[in-house]
Amino acid sequence: MLNDILDAVVNAIKSAGINAFREFPEKRDDLKSGASVSVGADSCKCLSSGLGEYLGTRAGAGGSGDAELFGRRLELELRFEIYSPFGAAYGAADCVRCADSLRECFGVLPPGLKALDMECGEIKADEELSCFRCSCALHALAFLVAESTGGETEFLDFVLKGTVDSGN
Repeated sequence: MLNDILDAVVNAIKSAGINAFREFPEKRDDLKSGASVSVGADSCKCLSSGLGEYLGTRAGAGGSGDAELFGRRLELELRFEIYSPFGAAYGAADCVRCADSLRECFGVLPPGLKALDMECGEIKADEELSCFRCSCALHALAFLVAESTGGETEFLDFVLKGTVDSGN
């Protein structure tokens, strides 16, 4: 499930016009063409919603039977490494611009992923990669839901959904 969440975050960042890729890519040719963001996870804690993860029922569409809903909550700390090549065209200022753009694109994350806060570290020169580098951390919550139409089911198919709404 964590891989799916990281892929969804990468796709959301790309849709905002930022060059993004998963942590530890096989090649890094694109680091020479402007600011890039590597996406990874520092921590992931799965929390039960209690009561055997039972959330309630959803009425079936078109007269079909009700489905029982089960849920989990993940507390995540996502890590973003921002890279900007040396040179007048990009440089350290491009790391700052990219971090600002990254903050703005958290509104386009999948609905089941809620960004809480983001911290950015200092910008440092990385001589080995010939670029400036800045580490950022995003604290987020992910809400996962699974359905059952009855019977004995082991839930291995939790999917990222919208935030839990009490209906009040």
